[in-house]
Amino acid sequence: MTETDLVYGVHAVMSALRSHRPGVLYVKEGVRSSRVEALVNERQASQILEVAESSMLERLAGTRDHQGVVFQFLESSFKRTSFDALLAPREARRLILALDGVSDPGNLGACLRSAATFGVDAVLVPKHGSAPMNATVHKRSAGAAAKTPVLSVTNLARSLRQLKEVGYWVIGTAINEQAKALDRVSLSGDLVLVMGSEGDGMRVNVQKQCDETVLIPMPDPSFTLNVSVATGICLYEIERQRRQDG
Repeated sequence: MTETDLVYGVHAVMSALRSHRPGVLYVKEGVRSSRVEALVNERQASQILEVAESSMLERLAGTRDHQGVVFQFLESSFKRTSFDALLAPREARRLILALDGVSDPGNLGACLRSAATFGVDAVLVPKHGSAPMNATVHKRSAGAAAKTPVLSVTNLARSLRQLKEVGYWVIGTAINEQAKALDRVSLSGDLVLVMGSEGDGMRVNVQKQCDETVLIPMPDPSFTLNVSVATGICLYEIERQRRQDG
């Protein structure tokens, strides 16, 4: 059993149950909250119910923050895709989110939640320097990690170059003299949005692959936004422009 087989916490487990994927639902023995009882009632025929001691739930989840419920998938809980699928022609315009060096599982999970909310087709993360795709990521994504494909790539800069070669426009977030205000840039067509880490931003070789760099206009630039918050704002602006374009 690996970490990616597990989700914990009420919201993440509810999403897992509603995916109809087979697995085992572990609930804390004794008196249970109405929210946990709702999970028991939501359980599908292919999902086995097990009552367990709190100590067992802690061992499964690797934390005490399990809220009395853990779900173990009988198959990987994270949706996957192939890079070739992203390169293949498609009539509908596509949106890819690339996360360069987001190493905190909580931030990664929150970014995945925004990605699912705004209809991102896939999320790219580098194999090295990113948070592991584990149960904490799934919990912070509120189950969204099971809905949006996540693709781990060996070389993010090279992957961006390949996407550009088939027609994607690559937009990176940065604070520099060349960066334009987010709402002043056209965000239509096949698009890759690149978000860097909170501390260092995008790596130099990744930034070189960006066709445009953008920033979020703020009245007080001495404060910076959490990467997951900034991701949500950028994805909203993309969606806003696309609604206007029809």
